Amino acid sequence: MAITAKYKIYHLLVLIAVIYILLFSIFPIAYMVYGSFTNWRLGVPEMSFVGLQHYVSLFEDYRFYNSLQVTFYITVIAVSCEVILGLFLAELMRGGSRFFRTIFLMPLFCAPVAVALMGEVIFYEGYPGGPVNGILNMIGIGNIPWRSSPLVAPFTVTLCDIWMWTPFCFLITLAALEAIPKELTEAAVVDGASSFQIFRKINLPLITGPLITISMFRIIDTLKIFDIPFVLVGGGGPGIATETLSIYAYKEAFRGFNMGAASAISVVFLMIVSIVSAIAIKRLRGYYA
Repeated sequence: MAITAKYKIYHLLVLIAVIYILLFSIFPIAYMVYGSFTNWRLGVPEMSFVGLQHYVSLFEDYRFYNSLQVTFYITVIAVSCEVILGLFLAELMRGGSRFFRTIFLMPLFCAPVAVALMGEVIFYEGYPGGPVNGILNMIGIGNIPWRSSPLVAPFTVTLCDIWMWTPFCFLITLAALEAIPKELTEAAVVDGASSFQIFRKINLPLITGPLITISMFRIIDTLKIFDIPFVLVGGGGPGIATETLSIYAYKEAFRGFNMGAASAISVVFLMIVSIVSAIAIKRLRGYYA
């Protein structure tokens, strides 16, 4: 009797999980794919099949290629810097003060919108300038158009993302470093190995798996970046200099009311993220195998 009741509860919990996945994952994706083949417009109830029209138009649209370029620019630079800085800080703070560890983790608890709003203040360009331009003026460099220049604005967005997510890389890397048996390091010291040799020959090979995992999570997350460029530089500005794929899809859907085109952008975006995820998982599985 007890066993039967146990299995009933088990099947009920599984059913709830299946229903949740169907309602909030599979159905929205399926409807998005369906919508990408129609002339679906926001507020217009009639929808008719248009085939691959949105996809053909998408690959002829310069804004799509610009958003791809901006997205990959931010992702490559931000993730590379976050992983490297996280590794450097973890090695520096290994066995260090808990107080400073806590300080390093504080940006991680900020909302992306809050980070973008702080960026507006820090990189303020008007007179007398924000903290950054104030310091640059004091040392004679002068104002830098952090948010108004199409060339500098993507870098400004990237800096804010690096500031926010480096603590995540630091935290995971520090945990991986502290999991390394101390006997290995002590034996290397006895054999006369330098600190750099210990890092390169012992620490780095042993934390390669966690570093790949961190990179995978950060790449997937940064490809979806929306909040920081949308708030910091006015919806992907100046012009379309910081318009990522997420912002491009948002504008098509809720400013142009073209839900069909926005769905096509989202489908292509989903395919890109899926390919990147598959490659990262394959590399990670090969490492642990």
